[in-house]
Amino acid sequence: MANQAAAAAFFLFALAVFSNLELSASSLVSGKISCLDCHRDFDFSGIKVLLKCDGEKKQITAMAAADGSFRSVLPTADKKGSINCLAKLLGGPEQLYAHKHNLVSELVKSKHDSKVLTTSNPLAFSLSCPKPSRDDIGSMIGDSKTINFPGAGGFGFPPASFFPFLPIIGIP
Repeated sequence: MANQAAAAAFFLFALAVFSNLELSASSLVSGKISCLDCHRDFDFSGIKVLLKCDGEKKQITAMAAADGSFRSVLPTADKKGSINCLAKLLGGPEQLYAHKHNLVSELVKSKHDSKVLTTSNPLAFSLSCPKPSRDDIGSMIGDSKTINFPGAGGFGFPPASFFPFLPIIGIP
């Protein structure tokens, strides 16, 4: 009788413990960030990387080590097939500058270990504001271009397409 009571108590205890557990998959994320214009011994400590997967409400923030590497455990949705996760460079103790293609990277399975996720393209930043390239010049503020209005106005008036209405000049 005592054995049955102990077995029943153990069974109820085990049932209570396992009922509160959520079974979710998690993956180890390992990556590295780099600086495009820093000196060789630059300390990457304090730079944050945001990790997020589709279907998960939690966002994980990983901190970079002194050498620029970061590691974290990322909860992933319990789906079979491809994993849709992103890593985004958030910032650090100093002002960082980055192009859009260096700011966000998709997480993919590592070539060396299928249980580890890594960035598909490098996360990179600059400490100084990058000079505009020829592609960026047109999108700068203060760009001076002449504007040619279609249809020249007659008698010193502006073209008809300039005003969406007919201006009334001098009401008697």
